[in-house]
Parts: sequence; C-alpha cells; structure tokens
Amino acid sequence: MASGPLSLGVDTGGTFTDIVQIDAGGAVTVDKAFSTPSAPEDGAIESLAGLARNTQRPVDAVLGATARFAHGTTVSTNALIQRSGARVGLIATRGFEDTLVIGRGPVGRVGGLPHAKAMDFLHTEPPAPLVSRRLVRGVGERVTAEGEILAPLDREEAGEAVRALVEAGAESLAVCLLWSFLVPDHEETIRQVAAGIAPGLPVFLSSEIAPRIGEYERMVTTAVAAHVGPATTRYIGKLQDRLADDGLRHPIQVMTAAGGTTLPDGAARAAVSVVNSGPVGGLVAARHLGRALGIGNVITADMGGTSFDVGLISRGAIEHTGTPFLDQGLPVLTRSARIDTLGAGGGSIAVSDGFRLRVGPESAGADPGPAAYGRGGEYPTVTDALVVLGIVDPGRFFGGRYRLDPGLAEAAIERHVARPLSLDAADAAAGIVEVVNGRMSDLIRKVTIETGNDPREFALFAYGGACGAHCADLAMRLGIGRVIVPYGAAVFSALGIALSDIVYAHTLSAPVGLDDEDAARRVARESLDALAGRAEADLAASGFMPGDAAIRYSVEMRYRGQMNEITLDLPEGGAEPGLADRLRRAFRSVYEQRYGASAVRASAGLEIVSLGVEASVVADIPAFAERPSPEAGPGPARRRRIHRRGAAPLDAEIHDFDTLDAGAAIAGPAVIERDMTTIWVPPAALATVDRLGNIEIAPEGRR
Repeated sequence: MASGPLSLGVDTGGTFTDIVQIDAGGAVTVDKAFSTPSAPEDGAIESLAGLARNTQRPVDAVLGATARFAHGTTVSTNALIQRSGARVGLIATRGFEDTLVIGRGPVGRVGGLPHAKAMDFLHTEPPAPLVSRRLVRGVGERVTAEGEILAPLDREEAGEAVRALVEAGAESLAVCLLWSFLVPDHEETIRQVAAGIAPGLPVFLSSEIAPRIGEYERMVTTAVAAHVGPATTRYIGKLQDRLADDGLRHPIQVMTAAGGTTLPDGAARAAVSVVNSGPVGGLVAARHLGRALGIGNVITADMGGTSFDVGLISRGAIEHTGTPFLDQGLPVLTRSARIDTLGAGGGSIAVSDGFRLRVGPESAGADPGPAAYGRGGEYPTVTDALVVLGIVDPGRFFGGRYRLDPGLAEAAIERHVARPLSLDAADAAAGIVEVVNGRMSDLIRKVTIETGNDPREFALFAYGGACGAHCADLAMRLGIGRVIVPYGAAVFSALGIALSDIVYAHTLSAPVGLDDEDAARRVARESLDALAGRAEADLAASGFMPGDAAIRYSVEMRYRGQMNEITLDLPEGGAEPGLADRLRRAFRSVYEQRYGASAVRASAGLEIVSLGVEASVVADIPAFAERPSPEAGPGPARRRRIHRRGAAPLDAEIHDFDTLDAGAAIAGPAVIERDMTTIWVPPAALATVDRLGNIEIAPEGRR
C-alpha cells in the first residue's frame, strides 16, 4: 500500500453500506456491510471496520491517515419518505396559507409518480400535505413582482404567528413569503422574531433555501428543508463525533444531489439536496472513469438491492434537472443530477396471480432479504431467481462470507410463481429475470430518447452489486455495443463519493427578457455578482480562499410563456456585449437537440429566468492505479449449468476474477465471479479485462 493520505467514500444504501478507500498511489480498496436502517451510523462504522480488516490496519490507523471522509446518507431520504422528520410550522403571506394543499395544477397530485400510475386518476389520491393545515399561519405583508414593498411586515403579528406555531407543537419553522427572493427583508425579520421567542428553533427561509420563481415549488422546497434538515444535522453530528473518537481529524463531507459534497456547516441548508444523493456518486465515478477510458457518452445503470437507477453523461457532462421530484407531489427547486429510478433490484419481490408475473417495486430489502438468505423471507426475489438459474453461486455470495440456501430460493419460486403459472421452478426463475430485464431496458430507453439521445451511441456502465448479472442482456435489447463493468462496480457510488469535489451552488431568479440587451446584461451582472459573493462566503467559512475554487456561471432560459427552462453555461460570467446573441444561438442549439428543429419558436422571444454560480474545490485524487497481475494464473476452468426458459441448459465456464490478468478474453456463455458481484457473459458475447480491472463486454462478440 502506498503511504500518504487516504480518501474514503461511504454510501449507505437500502440493503448494503459500501465503503471505498483510495490511497496516495491510486489503489482502490473496497468493502461493504449490511445497512442498519434504525441506526444508519452503525452500518457506516461496520463498513469501516470491514475495510480495516481487509487492509490489515486498525480503524484508528485508517482514520488517522484519512484526509477526506465523504459520505452519502439516506437519513434525509428516509425521513422524507417515512415523514419522520421534524414537525414543521409554516408562515406564509396571508391569503396563501393553502398553497401546499392547492398545489399547481396536477403537479401536486401526480407529479413524481410513474406515468402509468399518474394516469390512473380513479385510483390515485393526492398526497397529504407535508405541513398540517393547523401548523400554517398567514401574516400580512406584500412584496410586488417588481421587488417593491407594497405592505410592510408587522413584527407583532409575526411574533403571534411564531408563538402559535410553537404552542401547536412545531419543531422547526419554514417561512415562505411572496416574491421574497427579490426582497428577503420580511423573512429575515421573522427569523429575528423567532430567535427571541423560541431560541434554538431551526428556521428555514425560502429566500435562502430556494430563491427562485415559482411560489408552490419554493414553498415545497422550504418545507422539505425544515422537515429533514434537523434530522440530517443530528445524524452528521453523531457520525462525526464517533469518527473523531476513532481518530478522524477532518470534518465529514456530505454528498449532495448536484454531484458534489458540502461540509457539515452547510448540511442543514443543503438538506433538500442531500435527499436521494447517494446514487449520484455513481454518475461522478462514471464520468471520472469515462475520461480515463476516453468515453464521453455514457448511460449509467446502477442495480442494487432495492432499485435500478439510470443516469446520462453526454459529451462528458452529467445531465441535470432544476426541479426534481423527491416524492409524490414534492417538486423541489434544487439543482440535481438527473437520475430515473425503478423499483427493480436484487431484492425485488416476484409474485404471480396465475395470469401474470410481476417483479417489484416491492423489495425484501436487507431484512428479511431474499428467501435464499435464510432470514425468514417468504417471497422470491431476483436474487433467488439467479441462484436457481445457476448464475449466482450460493456458496460464493459476498465472497463466501454469506452462504445462500438454494433450496429456500427454489421453494419460494415454486410456491409464489411456478405453481400459479403452471411452470417448473427453472422456467419461472428465467421468467422473473426476463421481466425485470424488460422493465430496466424500458427505463433506459425512456431516459435516452426523452432527451433526444440514441442509446446505440452510448456505452453502458453497469454497476451496483446486482447489475453485472443483467447488463449484457440489457445492452442486447437496446442495441448498445459496449458495456463496462467497472472494477469497483459493487461499490461504485461510494467510489464516486470519494472522488467528488466540494461544491457550493447558489441560484437566484431574476426574470428579464433578451429583447432589451442592456437590461439583460445589467440584471445578469448584478445577480451573478451577488451569487458569487455568497459562494465566496461559503468558501471562507470552510477555510478556503476564492482562488482555491473553480467558478462556473450558468443561466436558465425559456421561450416567453413557457413553464420549463433550459440551463446554459456562461463562460467567464458572460455579461459582456453580445450576450443576447450568444444566448440565442446556444439556446437554439440545445433546444433543437432535445426537442427537434420543428419545436423552435424564435418569434416567441427568449427570457432569462434564473442565474447560477457554482464554486468547486477540486478533490485531490490520484489517477487510478493499474491492477496488479494475479500471483497465480487461472486454474482449470470450472463449469456450471445455466438454465434458460424453453431451451436446453447451457454449459458455462466459471472464472474467478482474481485469477484473470489484464487482456484476458472470455467468450460466452460464461460467469465471472467476484467477491461482491457476479457478471454474466451470454452466448456470442465477449468479455475482456483491461489494465484497471474493468471488464468490457461486447454483447455481439465484436471488439
């Protein structure tokens, strides 16, 4: 092992908590432990203990040498999904107390649901508001759309509202007043009043959390922050204390959905961006690996125990969205890497009513887990199907640390799938895999085609503990000619978390038309200067100088009258003469690529909606080290029968990854076994191992 500082990345998932160590020489070491939903810090600590055992060093020695501990946590996500966060009190402009209930058209009712469910109006109910109506108060005040104070705020009335909410049981306070992002004075006054009435009460202002146009989305974002922020802060503090006691000398860095990390002091304000942030680490790692391999167009496919996540990297840039849905009816104003998710993982439950076979979205999770785990799981899962088919060796699961019971897997499939469908267990298992592969390939097709991309022009990066068994079949369904299973596939999101830059991002709505270029330049310059000042303050609070960060400027634009924006980069701040023409050309190019030339409406006129500044402190990570040659070459090839539906079993070669040298070529049908994942190479496919330990699969056998 190379001496020098270590970088650690930890990703807490629904089933496993993954950890990655990158040493000063670029060598990557990985481990994982079962997640502990009731006390997620325990899973993180246990994964660290496993890594220490793996590297034959005590935990305090590992942490003492760690310069960077980056973490992707599900605490915010779970608090939101389970509605177990802080009880939120909300203060709004009088007359707008019911904004969260009314929503914005169908957005508040079906937004965030799968398309099929969203269209089923008879069986779709609107979600309960995140804030109970009894915990909402209105105050008299009004700021106009031009930023003028039409009616001042009455401090006494604001105090009465705060007292009433505290007496009603509010544990945190969200404040969202009309047009407050233009004039935040009234919201800041309410915070001062709250500090005098209830010291220690967490207060979240929409003018700080989401200074963006869109009253409903801004209020949702602020309410979500107030709901999950306190729990996120407590968890990070608790984990920080435990790690510090064990020898960590630096603050934890927390992964955000934008693709970077923030330091603990910013975790409360960035709590909305922490929700669903774990999978974004995989996109960061895929971009890093794509650069190393010279691949700019990448589809990322992350299949773990509970879900299947798909992302897109086009020309080396991660696709982002400005208003992701965190749950049904909860659109939030935060920049987030676009990830589409499906309830399809190794733990996805398969059932049949005798007429059809359904796989997921329900998952067996880590406890009780698939039937083969022997922990009391009654229903069969995708993992059980792979065991019955012969793709997964029950004796080598998790590197042999956990033995699976093939008898329990077969019995569960027989009882809940095979018997109802009058099939034998092997055919039923093959059907389970076909159904889940069909669902996953449909999602990939949707993600690429919706953004104007052809999946055949992309490489598929397949990671997560379960994806290696499915990725070649997915590629064949989609016509993708190149599949990469990364060396750290089973812990790839944790790897990306370890690679992530520290990022501080700020956005401000400043609506202005491009027809008046002087006004557009003035508004852009003033807004960008204000945002840059906020980013510099964040850097200073974290101990960085402005010169330590790379600054990125952006603008969100749309045709006048539209409701959705396109984000464009602004090189060097971009507010110099010629701004309007440059923005028109750039907007048209992106718009045509995404929606087609016939959708262009130049006569409608363009408007700037928001501007953004992002300050990134680049992580000091060495290039990946080449994988050392195995000490011993491959032994005699083992063979195993792989069952297929409606066809004779295949006689497949079984390869131990640890014995394969760089350049090794493996023709299908074959199985490559690793400690934490299994890779299926179908007939006619060809797999090769590169110098970094990645496995490249050509589904049709071409190289």
